[in-house]
Amino acid sequence: MRNLYFSNAPAGYRYDFYRALARKMDCALYFEKPGDTTMELPIHGFSSKDLLSLVKQFRPEVVFVPEFSTTALRMLLLGKRFGFRVISFCDDSLDMIRGNDFSLKHRFARQWLPRFLDGVITLSPSVSQWYRNRFGLDPLWMPLIVDERRMRPDLERVLPRSEFIRISKKPVVAFVGRFVELKNIPTLIKAFQPLKDRAQLVLIGDGPQRAALEAIAPDALFTGMLAGDELLAWYNLIDILALPSTQEAYGAVTGEALMAGAKVVVSRKAGSADLVREGENGFVVDPMDVAGFADRIRRLLDEVPSDRPLTLRENLLPYRFETCIRNLLEKINAL
Repeated sequence: MRNLYFSNAPAGYRYDFYRALARKMDCALYFEKPGDTTMELPIHGFSSKDLLSLVKQFRPEVVFVPEFSTTALRMLLLGKRFGFRVISFCDDSLDMIRGNDFSLKHRFARQWLPRFLDGVITLSPSVSQWYRNRFGLDPLWMPLIVDERRMRPDLERVLPRSEFIRISKKPVVAFVGRFVELKNIPTLIKAFQPLKDRAQLVLIGDGPQRAALEAIAPDALFTGMLAGDELLAWYNLIDILALPSTQEAYGAVTGEALMAGAKVVVSRKAGSADLVREGENGFVVDPMDVAGFADRIRRLLDEVPSDRPLTLRENLLPYRFETCIRNLLEKINAL
């Protein structure tokens, strides 16, 4: 191995990204909390005391670090000593960068740490452009999407399961995620009320707000938390995915739904709003605009064919994983 990747914990929706780094950049993957994983990749654990020995062992040319972390600080110092480049990740949306941060500490770190980095990989072109304007860093970005060559065959494979769990021929409007305050699910429920005779509202997930949501949405279907084939089967059924979050670093579910052929109505505060082509594959709306959400969902419902056949639909993502990862790695190698 010539390069190193450090992060907090592996995320399943980033499997394709990890695999691309491991295979195309000869990158060893290290996580502070590796946990149980079915990624079929060599995943290693590390602690701060391991960093120097790992650098000596691998003699990397590039080290990837989690944003604004103590690991990033230590690698910047080691990079000066051992001569490798340090590239950080920023998972924040443009809305967060403009002031809707998770914390003041996070905001403070962003103001000075990037000055010492060789690059920052963001999730969207707009955030990458902000880093360029602010710090003169070359734009590096990679949307939080999976490889269609892996997901699309799986979507087709689970179509029989989709048919089995299909509850009616009504169009499906869905939310996928945690039931927490920041997800702003009550706005979606209010927006859906005038449309409930036209479609079925499905809330996929779980969390501390579940009981309260069940009380205000008695007609909605609550599936609980889903993953793997069960979630893929529902993606085949979803006609419109709604993501009304008031704060959302990205929202991986947006890209997954678009890849399955569903259209989306996404909060303008979500990083995944960059995946939306207005009026083509969905709409971007103010998260507190109940009427706006209702109008955009209604407009998309008007486009759903009556009794649509349950088949593998067109991929509505504006980007392709292989193209994006190739462009990213070319730019990294050129730094």
